[in-house]
Amino acid sequence: MSRISQANPLFNPATDILALDFDGVVVDSIAECLIVGYNAYQNAIGRVKRITGLDQMSISIQKESRRLRNFIRHGEDYVYIFQIITEKYLTRDQTDFDRFVDKNIQNKEEFRMQFYRERSRFLQEEPALWLSLNSFYKGMSDFLKNYKLADRLYIITTKKLEYVKAILAHAGIILPEENLFAADSSRGKPEIIADLLEKTDLSPNNFFFIDDQVDTLLKLQTLNVRLFLASWGYTNKQQIRQAKKVGIPVFTLSEFYQRF
Repeated sequence: MSRISQANPLFNPATDILALDFDGVVVDSIAECLIVGYNAYQNAIGRVKRITGLDQMSISIQKESRRLRNFIRHGEDYVYIFQIITEKYLTRDQTDFDRFVDKNIQNKEEFRMQFYRERSRFLQEEPALWLSLNSFYKGMSDFLKNYKLADRLYIITTKKLEYVKAILAHAGIILPEENLFAADSSRGKPEIIADLLEKTDLSPNNFFFIDDQVDTLLKLQTLNVRLFLASWGYTNKQQIRQAKKVGIPVFTLSEFYQRF
């Protein structure tokens, strides 16, 4: 257990860096992601059915896809959600989800291609609808707009930066482009943060990172940066218990605003 992760330090925006995940911390994108994932799966299996709203799914599929959202790591995983639902694969936790993806790894590149193709089509052809499906959590847009030292505020996400920039620009939020980072399979969040610590010559004590994926935070513990789980994002009770067990503080949205 990391000594630093157990601490409950005061945050100083003049000396510290605040880094945020995007989906599940800044924006509630679940509707957009599930719609795109559903359409991408339909494309991958050769069907022409498309939806533009979650209400066009059955209630049971809506409920199960939202539950499975908590296990997402990459964009193509949204497509795996609908393969899991179609095949009625028992998925109780992250291990089950990862096992299914590993068993069906031959679909990974196809699912990834279909997911980002559908997302790009959606943004280009129906931009107003696409943006409306990526809503900011209450107060988050104002928080980002009014953050006093924008050069010490970072976004580190698995979402492609073209989509992050479109959402921020639509809300009138201006952040330095060099402070936006997209993690992927070749360079994950641990590598990005390690590079930032070296580049800024910053002590890990002065780097604060908030994510809603507990597995990501567990991988970051070796860096000894300040880690926090966003309970308002896509997480569940089991993942919250897991974070607390290893000493990672869990914040509500109101606690986040009070602290930062």
